[in-house]
Amino acid sequence: MTIPVQQAVDTYIRGCSERDPARRAALLQACFAEDGRMVTGGREIRGRAEVLAMLDRFWSDPEVLGVRVTSVVDARGAIFRYRAVTDFRTGPSVEVFDAGEINGEGKISLILTFAGPLEDR
Repeated sequence: MTIPVQQAVDTYIRGCSERDPARRAALLQACFAEDGRMVTGGREIRGRAEVLAMLDRFWSDPEVLGVRVTSVVDARGAIFRYRAVTDFRTGPSVEVFDAGEINGEGKISLILTFAGPLEDR
């Protein structure tokens, strides 16, 4: 049996990886809270509509080849985390670490995104 947090994260990852805008919107509708937030080192994106707009801009970049998850998705209770990489036609790949939580409806309410790999001590 899939737990709600795992289902939400799996749907979110499929949505972020989806090139088709209509399918991407449907996937995010299913897993991301309308008033959810994404916080990065430099900005806060508020609401599902803004997250979709960000993903539309991301996928409109002809240099983007794709997104791939590079770790096991660790999802338990109401929290999750995973690592992913964006590959580009030219230039290096970019790694991100996402952590977040779901709300009582089983939708993602918060994602904290860290760009770049963590350095070892």
